[in-house]
Amino acid sequence: MQERTLARGLLTAVFAAATGMLAASAAQAATPSVTAPVGVISGMTQGNADIFLGVPFAAPPMGQGRWQPSTPLASYPAPVRATTARMGCAAPISADVGETVNEDCLYLNIYRPAGVDAHASLPVTVFIHGGGNQTGTPASYDGTEFATRTHSIVVIPTYRLGVFGFLALGGERGQPQGDLALSDIISALKWTHDNIAAFGGNATGMSVVGESAGAANICDVLTAPAAHGLVTQAIMQSGFCPGRPTRAVMEAIGTATAQAAGCTGPDPLSCMKRLPVPALLAAWNTVWQQPTVRLKDGTSVSRPLFPVTPSGSTLQPKPVDAAIRAGAVGSVPVLIGFNRDELRTFLAGYYPLSTDRYHALLKQDYSGFAADLQKEYPLTPGQDPVYTLSALRTDQMLICPALRAAAVLNGPTHVAVYEFADRTAPPFRSLAMKLPDAPGFDRGASHTAELLYLFGYKSVAGPLSPVQQALSAQMMDMWATFGRSGTTAPWPAWTPQAPDVTVLAPPADGGIRVEHDVATRHHCGFWGRHPAIPNSLFP
Repeated sequence: MQERTLARGLLTAVFAAATGMLAASAAQAATPSVTAPVGVISGMTQGNADIFLGVPFAAPPMGQGRWQPSTPLASYPAPVRATTARMGCAAPISADVGETVNEDCLYLNIYRPAGVDAHASLPVTVFIHGGGNQTGTPASYDGTEFATRTHSIVVIPTYRLGVFGFLALGGERGQPQGDLALSDIISALKWTHDNIAAFGGNATGMSVVGESAGAANICDVLTAPAAHGLVTQAIMQSGFCPGRPTRAVMEAIGTATAQAAGCTGPDPLSCMKRLPVPALLAAWNTVWQQPTVRLKDGTSVSRPLFPVTPSGSTLQPKPVDAAIRAGAVGSVPVLIGFNRDELRTFLAGYYPLSTDRYHALLKQDYSGFAADLQKEYPLTPGQDPVYTLSALRTDQMLICPALRAAAVLNGPTHVAVYEFADRTAPPFRSLAMKLPDAPGFDRGASHTAELLYLFGYKSVAGPLSPVQQALSAQMMDMWATFGRSGTTAPWPAWTPQAPDVTVLAPPADGGIRVEHDVATRHHCGFWGRHPAIPNSLFP
């Protein structure tokens, strides 16, 4: 009873703050309002879009709610004024945003064309942000252009990150199992499904899109029994699908985190609930800096590349690949894609790279087949070896695994594949920290480069050119129509026998076209013989 009273008090306080917010300026005086099953929500009109910022979809996971699964809110205690963006969930500093210790964070942003009424039945796209499941916030994105261009509704939710979303502890029932972030994403999808019709959306035509770690989370949405039937098509940008740590691995990370935080007694969870956010972030980070984790039986295994919902948890009881083969995805069409030069930005710090240093890195990270790797990826005369290093690392860690995921999904459902290849895309620019500059370095079509073309990503060095704006408009249309027919149309289907990949490039680089040799170009036969993925982006 005391816990319910505390939760009710927290929720009431949150809504008191939300309802007291004022419109930002006279230019935003128009006040679109909807009456949804959950309650009355008012937003603001900016230009040709209605925007609802900071809409609560689940109770704040604070106090005794820390490390408890979320559930979608059924009703609000008072009308909500959704005119101010909320802070993201607690996370360390990242290239997108500074450190935040905020736990009152389960909110979403909604974008729609201005003046839409409740009977419009517009398609809905829910975008799950990336950030390695350690960082990230909806505030880094803007769904306005996508919504107005495609005459649809865009929803961008938060979810708990790092130690708050992926902590797993062994022991008695009620301990966190590493699936709390997934519970948040499912809660956001359920809330959207139940309430989006009031905004003019069609809940039976809901796409879910994720980028990077967000794409990995989409794979969990597709296979988790609790999410069955919530989405009708899925798009995974630059992410991973099959391959998950077991619950035992995530529990070992959780135990090590508790110990690093000083919680070594018989009830580490109660101890950790009393700790401040910065102490928990620091302990979690200490563990994730280590290359291995020690299991209960004393054996050491490689730490995962980033935290992700483990197999064997409540919401993800089976390994993802086994769930896919068992038909968990159903008939949901899936679009999988990647950027041509994914890891260039990450490896910019190696530029300029000497030939000797390059060969030393290969011997260090690929000791068993460094010589074969040098034959597979010969250096280009006159080009800095860092470009070869980033190409082989990109192929190994992102592109070839994406094509393997397409092969697993093919058969159980319809699959299409794309490659974003605008090598003149505006480069990444950190909004929160000063990163080393690399004058003369060509970042190409790096990780996150496509996001500005779709969801208004803000961590970029400049706007799109007119040619890129045209490509962006085409991409938005293609994303909005993918899978609406129940197949991949109008995208060509991908199969192992007919591996058609849609390449997205500006006219000067061949334009939008279909290629059949993408796997060969990215040396996926070679990486199929060496399928292990390193647990660090950096060699």
